Amino acid sequence: MRRLWILIPIAALAIVLDSFLLPNLSHNGIRPLFVLAVALGAVTSTKVQDGMVIAFLGGLLTDLFTNPYLGLSAAAYLLSVVILYGFVRKNRPKLPLLFVFALIACTAAEALIFGFSMILGARFSIVHRLLSATLPSLILESLSVLPLAALLQPAGKGTFDRR
Repeated sequence: MRRLWILIPIAALAIVLDSFLLPNLSHNGIRPLFVLAVALGAVTSTKVQDGMVIAFLGGLLTDLFTNPYLGLSAAAYLLSVVILYGFVRKNRPKLPLLFVFALIACTAAEALIFGFSMILGARFSIVHRLLSATLPSLILESLSVLPLAALLQPAGKGTFDRR
């Protein structure tokens, strides 16, 4: 029950940040996806279903407000949740190693969004976009998973495991 009282307001805040505040504050396209970070944090500390619900609903709401491709973010976030859950379930990582796993999962989500945008004809330099915006965004997203995972982790546990 405690996890729901923490997850719901954090997920709502992440949706508001991703949809309304951060698109206006992005600098050179650097914009972390906080809905993705909340979903990944939920996967590491609570049930995988919590992360999947946040990823799907948060992705759909974010797409509804900001993205012309409805469902793209939801699909990318769900892919990322599944990848991270596979790593966490198998390895039960400590907090520093969680950053690496979150970085891999965030890379998968960004690659899906980036690739789909390229297929549909987005016009920008691939190398410039990758180096100037995507890499810093990936690092910010992965770093934001760590405090969320620590906040949602039950007291007295040293590793992240699902109940």
